[in-house]
Order: sequence, then structure tokens, then C-alpha cells
Amino acid sequence: MKCVDAIEGTVKYILKCIHTLNMEDHLDDTDYARNAKAIIDGADRFIRDNPELIDDPQILKDVLFEYSRSLWLAGLIAGDAAQPTDNKEIGEEQQEYQTYYYDYIYHRGVYPR
Repeated sequence: MKCVDAIEGTVKYILKCIHTLNMEDHLDDTDYARNAKAIIDGADRFIRDNPELIDDPQILKDVLFEYSRSLWLAGLIAGDAAQPTDNKEIGEEQQEYQTYYYDYIYHRGVYPR
């Protein structure tokens, strides 16, 4: 196993733990996105400070961002499971909006009200 694989796996595990806490405690979307960003940025700084670990640090950052967003989107579907409905998936239009919403919060820190 390469060092970068161990780093990626560890950070994904931490993101999964944060996601689980988010689901259990019903944290605000902003809190989840900002916590995910802090974790990913921390890993990115470590990788950039140790350039011998990976040739292109942006690849790892992108993979971790996509992972955090996919966890969050999956949480929306799981959260809807508590509501009585036959459809356990969010529609394509709703998923597109939720993706935009998460990206906005992740990159800007807050969503305008």
C-alpha cells in the first residue's frame, strides 16, 4: 500500500465518522460542509508539505471532496427514509440543486438566506 492510499483511506474514514455524527445529531448543513472542508484542507496541506507522497495533490483533494459530497447526498436519501414514502431516491432536479447547495456551502462557508 502506498502512503497516499493510507492517507486517502484515513481521511475517508474520518469523513464517514463526521457524516455519521451529522446524521445522528442532525447538524446544520453548514456545520457538516465546513467540517468536511477543514478535514480535506488539513489533508491537502499535509500532502503539499510532503511532496514526495504524491505527484498531483489536487487529485487527492478532488477525490476527498467528491466523497464528502456523495456521503452528504446519500444522507439526504437516508434522512427521507424516516418520512412515509415509497420513493427512497431524490429526483434528478432535486439532486442537482442539493449538489449545487453543498458545493456553495463548501466553497463559501455559508448559504445566503
